[in-house]
Amino acid sequence: MRYFLPLLLTIPLLPCQAETITFDESNTIINMGNSGRSDYRINGFNDPVLALHSGVSYTVNRTSGGHPLVFAFNDTAFPSAVTYSGNLEAGTAFRQSSVLRSGDPGWLFRVAPNASGRFTFPAELEGKDVFYYCEISGHPGMIGKVTIGPPVTDSVPPVINSLTFDGGTLTLAITGTPNTNFVVKSTTDLAGIAFLTTENTSPAVITTNNIGTASLTLDTAARPALFLRVEQAP
Repeated sequence: MRYFLPLLLTIPLLPCQAETITFDESNTIINMGNSGRSDYRINGFNDPVLALHSGVSYTVNRTSGGHPLVFAFNDTAFPSAVTYSGNLEAGTAFRQSSVLRSGDPGWLFRVAPNASGRFTFPAELEGKDVFYYCEISGHPGMIGKVTIGPPVTDSVPPVINSLTFDGGTLTLAITGTPNTNFVVKSTTDLAGIAFLTTENTSPAVITTNNIGTASLTLDTAARPALFLRVEQAP
């Protein structure tokens, strides 16, 4: 008599994770196809999360027929403009709310089939719930999430633009990356080409404004020779 031992294989179920695709000022073209009536297709992925930036002008191309595209958002004044079931991050969401039309609270813009639309997301949309979905009511699975982040600021090397000496006090005007903290490093001898001393400045934290400028003062402490350099704060 033969005995057979049944073998039970347990395969863990891993949660689906939607792909996140980032578009910035160097990559502003978003081509959106579709997979039937179930999903939009972007860069080979179904309904991915789109990571965009405010202040950037994006061109959205609908590369196939049918399934007109709507971008919309929720705000405190209309928190349920777009509602859904499931998980947007996991790519399992289904729209439950009615389709928004031009002029409705939360409606942003529409892209017709085989057409293009150009839109710049304002800073007011940063951190809000933004969505893209199919305008056809019977296609609730064609929905995705959009995150709107702040503009990407290019790093600007800090520069000392001017200095004024009054007694033992030195006043500096600098430029650098906007809204960034800087320190002033110094040396009394350039032989080693090392700026090892961090100067005590006023203000203690040197922060550039929105256009990348700042001013500060420091005490030269009767040092006969002083070489300065501005660096981004660690």
